[in-house]
Amino acid sequence: MNTRDQVRLAWAEVLDVESVPDDVNFFELGGDSLLLIVLLERLNAFTERDLEAADLFQHSTVTAQVELLNSPETKRELVELGATNRRGLIGRARQGN
Repeated sequence: MNTRDQVRLAWAEVLDVESVPDDVNFFELGGDSLLLIVLLERLNAFTERDLEAADLFQHSTVTAQVELLNSPETKRELVELGATNRRGLIGRARQGN
């Protein structure tokens, strides 16, 4: 099973739907922040990536999440920016003020 199929399957199971479009926002399909955490756990279970909730908020479609999971550079860039979690994002915003 390829990455796209795995992401679609995870979404379908978490959202309890039969079909998942590639370019529709997770929240538009009935997801909420609690279900996003469940999705996060499922995605982390089949990948070696250590995704965080902020990653899924920023990449909220199947297509975007597949690109994220297939990109070896993404996690490194987020770490360099200090944006791997909410605290890091808030800290960066405060530094810019």
